[in-house]
This record gives sequence, C-alpha cells and structure tokens, in this order.
Amino acid sequence: MDVAEAFDLIAHAIDAGRAAHGYLICGDLRGQCDVLAGRILAKLFPDAVAQVEAKSHPDVATLEPEGKSRTIHVKSMRERIVEPMSTTAFSGGWKVGLIIGADRMEVEAANAFLKTLEEPTPQTLFLLLTDAPDAILPTIVSRSQRIDLPLSEGILEGEAYDALAEIFTAAIPDGITEKARAGERLADILGELKAAAEDEDVALVRKSFFKTVMRFVRGWMTASLLPRYQAFRNIEAVEEAYRQCERAMNDEAVLSFLADRLVFPSR
Repeated sequence: MDVAEAFDLIAHAIDAGRAAHGYLICGDLRGQCDVLAGRILAKLFPDAVAQVEAKSHPDVATLEPEGKSRTIHVKSMRERIVEPMSTTAFSGGWKVGLIIGADRMEVEAANAFLKTLEEPTPQTLFLLLTDAPDAILPTIVSRSQRIDLPLSEGILEGEAYDALAEIFTAAIPDGITEKARAGERLADILGELKAAAEDEDVALVRKSFFKTVMRFVRGWMTASLLPRYQAFRNIEAVEEAYRQCERAMNDEAVLSFLADRLVFPSR
C-alpha cells in the first residue's frame, strides 16, 4: 500500500482506540517510511509539530543505528527507548518510540525491547522503520502490525543482477586473490551500467547497484550464514562504499576496498 493508504489505516485505528502497540513499517528508510512516520507523529501531536520535527518532543523517543558498525546496542535501547517509554507522558497523552533501522538491533537490544513491546504502558505506540524486515527477530515481528510500503527504487534485474549473484552466491571468494577479482568484477559491472545510462540516470543506477549488493549481503545475515556482528560490519562497509562513490571517488578503488573488507560466508 502507499503512504496515504497506510496512514488512513493507522489513523482510523488510533481514532477507534484499537491501534496496535507496534507498527513494523517496511520500505525506504529515508523515503516513504520517514514520510509515514512523520504523518503519524503529526496526528498524535498536532500542537507540537515543530518540536516533533526538531526531535525535541519529550514524548517521542527516537533511536537509530550508531557507531562505526551502525548497530543498535542494548545500552542505547535501554536508555533511549525502554526507560523513556516506561514513564508517564509529559503532555498527558501519547508516547511514541521511533526506531529507525530496526533490523540493526543487536540480539540483546532486541530482547530488551521485546519486553517493552509486550507490556507497553497505556497510549504507547512504537514505530519500527526498516528496509530489511527479514533481519528482525520473529518474536518482534509477530507482535507488530506490518505495513509494507512500495520501494521508490528497485534492485537491478537481468544480466546485471545475474552477474552480481555470481559474485555473491555462486563464486564466494576465499582469499586475497579471489577478493581482488571480486572487486574488479564489481567495478566492471557498475562501469557497464553507468556507461549505458543517460547522464541524469547515473545516480539512480549507482543507487540500484549498491541496493542490490546490499540485498545479497543482508541475505547472508537473514540466512544465518554469518554471525550478526560480522553481518553488521558488512552492511556498514557497503554503506560506506556507496557514500564514497557518491562523492565521485574512483569506483575501482572503492569497490576493491569493499571486496577486501567484506567477510564472505565459508563454503
């Protein structure tokens, strides 16, 4: 469903007094997920929209991945979500816990949050934003109402997708030489995509390329092929490579470094 449909669904549930304790909002984090969360917060705090937008409202607790590993740690979960959400609302109305990148919760953080999700205080709402719902603990998913929003940009298709699949599934590098070849092939694939695109579409092609790479890397985590701490490091490496390519850094150098940093599952 689109943002308008999702908002109407949640708004009606709130007005009828039957809102879920938690909504798992799946889609582009900095796109439609963010828009939907903003509309829900504006509905719950209509007289304090400026505070909400400035992230200074005392009844809105926000948590997102932090540190170089871009994960959500148990200490932050307790300090920024569990403890604030256990108190009475400052305004006497709703309290909202907003978790951006909910799939980045470490196991300990997820377990700490689960207890709060299972036994929330009255007029408490949790918004869990994610672009990788399969990486979230099933116990959290089962206690939330899932809202699937359309992705604004899709992953690659056809030959480009198959070429990446060969790198990340059929031919997993084991050593330095294999990783170097993987980096060269990644650069070749991205170069071919950019060369075939119109100038105004290069940024979109680049984003789709890294989004597809991220899907494969996240897949290792959801399939339990790697420990979560290694999976999180891989995710951070892909995100950093994307940022570097956006800054017009040399694609070959960036992707060579990415391939070297990635921890591939063992055969």
